[in-house]
Amino acid sequence: MNGTVLAMVILVILIGLAGTVLPMLPGIPLIFIAIAAYGWYEGFQLISSRYLLVLGGLTLLSLLFNYLSTVMGAKWFGSGKYGVWGALLGTIAGLFFFPPVGILVGPLVGAFAGEYVAQNDPYRAMRAAVGALIGVFSGVVFNVIIGIAMLVSFLIIVF
Repeated sequence: MNGTVLAMVILVILIGLAGTVLPMLPGIPLIFIAIAAYGWYEGFQLISSRYLLVLGGLTLLSLLFNYLSTVMGAKWFGSGKYGVWGALLGTIAGLFFFPPVGILVGPLVGAFAGEYVAQNDPYRAMRAAVGALIGVFSGVVFNVIIGIAMLVSFLIIVF
């Protein structure tokens, strides 16, 4: 029975790892929930409260970085306030209205539209859009790294 539960938890963690790339799956939170559920199942003998606090902190950090990376990417590439807001709103709209492609197209279109409305300069608007897209990709890379670290640490603890 213990082996079956462990295999199911590892499967859920792998699904969470896929969710760091696929926008409709809650990647890092799913990994955290799977590990916490396994800790509860095994009576917190292997999975300690300190370990769960660290993973909880990483989960919050990944969520924060995931949303801010798009905005900061646009800002880094010279976007103004309207371009940053456009990137943020485009990310949210893309996630909800056009998944999974919307995670890429939403921030791109949002940053472009916001910056174009503010500056009426297509070159500057495109620069902001590219920055938002680079921010999205940096957020994905960051989450993949955190997800792999969580998986590896879990495997080290249970084996």
